[in-house]
Amino acid sequence: MRMSLIEEAIQYIEYRLKQPLHASEVAKSVHLSYYHFHRVFQVMTGETPGNYIRKRRLTEAALELLSSRRPILDIAVEYQFESQEAFGRAFKKLFGISPSKFRSRSIRPISTGKAALVDDRLGHRCNNISLEPDIVTLNEDISVMGIYGNTNISGIADLWKECMQQFSDWNERQKGARAYGICVYVNDVAIGEVSEHTELTEFVGFEESALKGIPDGVNRYRIRAGTYAVFRHQGPVSMLRYTYEYIWGTWLANTSWSLDERDDFEEYGPEFQGPDHEESIIYIYMPITTLQGQV
Repeated sequence: MRMSLIEEAIQYIEYRLKQPLHASEVAKSVHLSYYHFHRVFQVMTGETPGNYIRKRRLTEAALELLSSRRPILDIAVEYQFESQEAFGRAFKKLFGISPSKFRSRSIRPISTGKAALVDDRLGHRCNNISLEPDIVTLNEDISVMGIYGNTNISGIADLWKECMQQFSDWNERQKGARAYGICVYVNDVAIGEVSEHTELTEFVGFEESALKGIPDGVNRYRIRAGTYAVFRHQGPVSMLRYTYEYIWGTWLANTSWSLDERDDFEEYGPEFQGPDHEESIIYIYMPITTLQGQV
């Protein structure tokens, strides 16, 4: 019942992004008090209705910046911002750059925008992600044996295929070994500039301590010890994108933790039942450091 209520509310919002709209009006449309609606929406999606509306408007405005030459002020007013200055401040807070620079770069970021929370995306958000991560500390580095690759997001699957060929004797060499997909930290790639075509440095492989043999042609990589926010993803690998959309676009924007300058990575352990299995569990580790504003 709650999910159908949220779905109805989001549809109401999506049809009114270019109209004056307050969360209390959305609550009334689904026959709930503002307090109850606000609470249910936040529990189910991990964000407040007001934040969702604001980010959806900014994301649609961003798409118009890329697809048209309309004046920025016209787009800002159409999406219910009182002035170009107010729009610019909100836009920079979400995307990290000004609307004019965003337009000139012609990059459609995949990490900071807010896609409409409908259909599979809504179901995944409500049922298949841990909205609040576990905060864990790795006291020792994890040694991983595998291969490097410079690829964009769509090419990571091919990198895994190459790695599996290196470890072709699955039963003898990998049985019981956790697998890791590591996005190597590079300090000159800003989160807001990562698109479908951005080249990333990836390392994929298996924990060295559990391997029963190491083939020729593989490398060693160490995941650094430290504190991580760990998210639980359930479902096929193809749905990972929706989990990352939540982490980058919602959790990171609202948490008091700061991202650390270390690698983020995925862990595939005993609960992983295959890349296409609906019950597969993948753990996503985001490196974090001191809470913002604290010493």
